[in-house]
Amino acid sequence: MKVNLLELPDREKRIFDQITKLKIREKQMLWYLIKKTNIEGIALYPMIEKEMIPLIKQEFIAINEIYEGEGFSFFILQKAPYLLRQLKKLGKIG
Repeated sequence: MKVNLLELPDREKRIFDQITKLKIREKQMLWYLIKKTNIEGIALYPMIEKEMIPLIKQEFIAINEIYEGEGFSFFILQKAPYLLRQLKKLGKIG
């Protein structure tokens, strides 16, 4: 199964294209976070890794500033909910 670009809005197609151009370590980190994302599009991680910095700068992930638990809470692909849903499904079968 692959990402069905026909089902994505144009904005999310562009985001997907940007994701494909990430360095491998950044893609791996994003993929890990996508797999850990809950239904609200939030993932927890114990620290901010160097691979996360470009993801934050490109707005693929965003720190959840109101989270007060252990570690960090991140919003994942906040601007691409349909893409997130597709990638999450891929993660369950992959």
